[in-house]
Amino acid sequence: MRLPGMRASIIGPVCLLLATTSQAQDVTQEKISQLNAAMRNTNGQIDTTDVGVEFNSSRSLRAGPRGYNLFEDVANRKKFLHFDRERVPERVVHALGHGAYGTFESYGDWSNLTMACWLQEGAVSEVFTRFSVVVASVGGSESGRDVHGFATKIYSPCGNNDLVGNSLPSFFIDDGAEFPGLIHSVKYEADKGFPTGGTAHRTAYDFFTSHPEGSFQLMQVLSDLGIPRDIRHISGNGVHTFRFLAAEGKSTLFKWYWMPRLGHRSLVYDEATKIAGKNNNFQRVDLYNTIAAGIYPEWDLAVQLFPDDGSYMWNGYDLLIPTQIVPFEVNPPITLGKLTLNRNFQNFFAEPEAISFAPSNVVDGISFVPDPLLQWRLMSYDDTATHRHGSPNGYTLPVNQAVAPVNNNYRDGYMQPYIFEGDSTASSNNIGGVRSPSDNETLQFTAASGESAGAGKIGRYTSHYDWFGQARTFWSTMDVYAQQHTVDGYRFELGNVGDAGVVQRYIDGILNNIDNCLARRVAWGVGAVLPATGSGPVTNGTNGTATYPSLYPLNPGQEDKKSNAGLQIAVVASDTMFTQEDMDALTAACSRQNVSVVVVAPRIGQLNTGVEAVNSFVTTSDIFYDAIIIGSLSGNDTALDPTSAGFVMEAYGHGKAIGALGSSGMDVLQYLDIASQPGIYAGAASTVANQVLDALSGPVRFPQRFPTDDVQAICG
Repeated sequence: MRLPGMRASIIGPVCLLLATTSQAQDVTQEKISQLNAAMRNTNGQIDTTDVGVEFNSSRSLRAGPRGYNLFEDVANRKKFLHFDRERVPERVVHALGHGAYGTFESYGDWSNLTMACWLQEGAVSEVFTRFSVVVASVGGSESGRDVHGFATKIYSPCGNNDLVGNSLPSFFIDDGAEFPGLIHSVKYEADKGFPTGGTAHRTAYDFFTSHPEGSFQLMQVLSDLGIPRDIRHISGNGVHTFRFLAAEGKSTLFKWYWMPRLGHRSLVYDEATKIAGKNNNFQRVDLYNTIAAGIYPEWDLAVQLFPDDGSYMWNGYDLLIPTQIVPFEVNPPITLGKLTLNRNFQNFFAEPEAISFAPSNVVDGISFVPDPLLQWRLMSYDDTATHRHGSPNGYTLPVNQAVAPVNNNYRDGYMQPYIFEGDSTASSNNIGGVRSPSDNETLQFTAASGESAGAGKIGRYTSHYDWFGQARTFWSTMDVYAQQHTVDGYRFELGNVGDAGVVQRYIDGILNNIDNCLARRVAWGVGAVLPATGSGPVTNGTNGTATYPSLYPLNPGQEDKKSNAGLQIAVVASDTMFTQEDMDALTAACSRQNVSVVVVAPRIGQLNTGVEAVNSFVTTSDIFYDAIIIGSLSGNDTALDPTSAGFVMEAYGHGKAIGALGSSGMDVLQYLDIASQPGIYAGAASTVANQVLDALSGPVRFPQRFPTDDVQAICG
């Protein structure tokens, strides 16, 4: 310590003087208080899982009184995971993520379906939701083409319940045993260390060719659904079928979904690649800033319900296959409650980085089905978290802790923060330790009807079904512009594989079994051999192929009158361009819809017109804005400078709404040669503002400007 004015040469003597003259403090009680705060007394408490759900840990879950122990006994398996690590690294997937706190509110009393306390009348639970991308590592781009993770931890009074899902409703594989191979194939190639953020390479498409069951999932990723604008405009999907259990013993199967109240919005691929270079954390910035501004994103929790008759089939749909979905038009979902994210985290490492999720974390009233992908996930997530935290005690971290009481003998191990009292360490026991709940308080896993969880000979089984049917339906559902973007997605990926054999096998074995014209268009674009005309099915609705609009919510008209909350409009301005009067008119119109107006000019600061520019053409880019408005020009000017014109025209090329203000507005648009195109507006500030806002509510973009294939010439 250095006193004011003292030199460094006398630090030693000063320290000695302070040590000998300062009054000593008795900190003994402070330390005892600190230790007492970490004390846990479990004597006489009901035995629980590590997320506070009561269960009987003294008996294994078995397939009948003389049957095998079941892997689905997640509570006891967690006990062993902890026990195995009592003697005392980046996520493998979903490494790049962020999140926020909020609440889940139940819309009613759903006790007829489930005992889950967070779905009862008036229940409001705190939550943390983490959003992520699957393939990219930390430091990569959140806007790259990928599946987005959507994981929510519900801190309910009866224990933590994790809803661990993705932005897309299906998956790449049917059996969890394939999962390590899937991830190894889509990550960087082992002999090269690249590419690090995408699947446009040899090992990925060799895997995809060998797994036709994932053709629907991959087509979704290569559509614009794979490049969402931000996470406020994505859905969450549980992918699997789960089981509701009601108190009276009724069992109902369900699939769950988070439905964005803001609707769905996407980027175009050129934007996604440029955002990756200019702000690879754009999505977390968007979420953080909108919450900080009081614009809270919301999602409805919707479920599809199916009878639990033991077959796991419904109207021809196999509910145990995670690569197959049930369209909403076939089984309309019901809405159970609302998720609202309304509070940012305080520390990135301690909260969104430290949080861990597991689909095995469920409360009484929710359980599982024998889906072979889900069954492996029930084990793998907990084990991965244990490895990552370097300890089985990750559930004690503040962001992971249950709000329900947690009492068990998961003792010791690395980083154990609690000091357990007494010598009672078995569960259960007769000397005062934790005690088992009564039978009706035991955590339930299977149907209350007593249905056997297993049937048939023990073996390794492969699912057989029409692997390409839902991909064909999805292709038929998209409009011509969405199809073109998806074709371009395939062309980019396959065009970078670098192995002609892998490319040709994927085109012939996968794409041509979905749609012959799709295969020919992709092959034409990457220089591969075009499959013979008629050698594969022809869809596009011309042969009775079903279409389900809910599969592709980005189609114009599918989500009319979207909310514009949190969007941003850039105004191109300069020292002689754009007035404060026009700024006031734009702000008045846009603020009513919680849309920001950002002035972009050659320099930051107050312009000669009196308007304040908050960004320059150097510090920002048109890709970060949802629409562009050109400020009115002074005098008889009708030409923009090259930088301003480039800013506008790139946005035009991305299909965004463009407005031009003042009497010179139409002349400026004609100078740019875009005046007659859709989504182009000119006139007074208030008029143009309302026209642009209407465009942002739907159709959002104007894909008529995008180039499309000469399908007749390629497909015949």
